[in-house]
Amino acid sequence: MSFYGGIQSYDVHTYWNNNNPQETKFASDLRERVQEEFAQEIAAGDIRVYKFWDKPIGPHPINMWELDFKSPEIFAKVVPWFQLNHGKLSVLIHPRSGKGDLLDHTTHALWLGHKVQLDKTFLE
Repeated sequence: MSFYGGIQSYDVHTYWNNNNPQETKFASDLRERVQEEFAQEIAAGDIRVYKFWDKPIGPHPINMWELDFKSPEIFAKVVPWFQLNHGKLSVLIHPRSGKGDLLDHTTHALWLGHKVQLDKTFLE
């Protein structure tokens, strides 16, 4: 099975405010929970979990950590998990459609929680 419309993969970015110790801890704990909950999929290479950024990077104006995956089966597990577990954190879920980073991070994006205003100059 493949994604609709030529989508190759999805990225999930989880944001937190580094000035808020409770949010920082929640974000860190959430990342650990992902690694526990999806340990089998991570070990198989179906999900990749990236570093915990303690500063803004690229188009992301606040701290974030990211994961990505390439299958609809993983989408069906990961997205509902984030819907139920993201707490008050903002989460950006966007495709890699081949139609450009700007479209993928904006028009084609899904958000959980509050939408974070990305620095679009990195995406153009």
